[in-house]
Amino acid sequence: MDVNRYINISNEDISDALLEVGNSNGEEISDSQYIFYDAASSFCYLYAWYLFYKNKEDNSLICDYVACKSMNLFCEAIQYSKTTGFLDGFFYKKGIPLLSFMATHRLDIARLYYPYFTQGLKNFDVAKAKKLKPQKMIVLAIEMLASEQKQTINWETFGIPSDRFYTQFVKEALYTQNEVLLKEWLTALCDNHLKWSARTETTEDEYARNGYEIEDRELLLWPFEYQAVKNFRAEHGLSTPEIDHPLLKTPLAIDHRPDFSRWNAPEWFYPLLDKLIAINPELAFTKTLFK
Repeated sequence: MDVNRYINISNEDISDALLEVGNSNGEEISDSQYIFYDAASSFCYLYAWYLFYKNKEDNSLICDYVACKSMNLFCEAIQYSKTTGFLDGFFYKKGIPLLSFMATHRLDIARLYYPYFTQGLKNFDVAKAKKLKPQKMIVLAIEMLASEQKQTINWETFGIPSDRFYTQFVKEALYTQNEVLLKEWLTALCDNHLKWSARTETTEDEYARNGYEIEDRELLLWPFEYQAVKNFRAEHGLSTPEIDHPLLKTPLAIDHRPDFSRWNAPEWFYPLLDKLIAINPELAFTKTLFK
């Protein structure tokens, strides 16, 4: 891959989108949400590419990803969480980022998002769930967060089908100290990662809305669920055994630990963030998240 060309194209796309935000008429937060989304995708892809092909761990790129993906979620949440438009059925687009935050030692960001999601559930339009396949990544992420408050989500109440494996994982494995049992569940968790990874280049049926939620190329060989569970358990004083699984032998099976003290944010990031905070002060808490 021509990395410089990829970066230049991504930067040009962001610059064009920023100009549109400058011309927005009351849609600045909504438009910025998509800028953060596209930027996060580019940063994550590059981060994974460097690891996979150059064996290089780039702190700036993983920080870029975490910051932009966080802002993508929070812009959407603050703009829409109290409306029926917040949860549109693309639950995996929220579940995977939440798990990736946990996998990169930023459980704090996932915790901040949790109340926005539960608020959104209260306003969810059940009609949007009619064609949904059993949900996976969002169920795992939200049930993990709910467990910290001794809660669970009754997904059926909201008409949302849930994959029983992930609800049972949280109930039976997340806090267990039975290493044999835990290894069985962790192995199954990694097996399911491979099972639900979309092979879009070889079959047209495997895509996210059809249940194959792990769709983006940079996610296919990243055991983010295992890493999320491992880091979550560590936060609760629990150790997690290593397991013998192919997914844990890839270049992405490392301890992803973004160091924001060394992060030079993209030159457009904080000016855009300041603008959005001026429009909606509810976003002010994000100003100190990435220090």
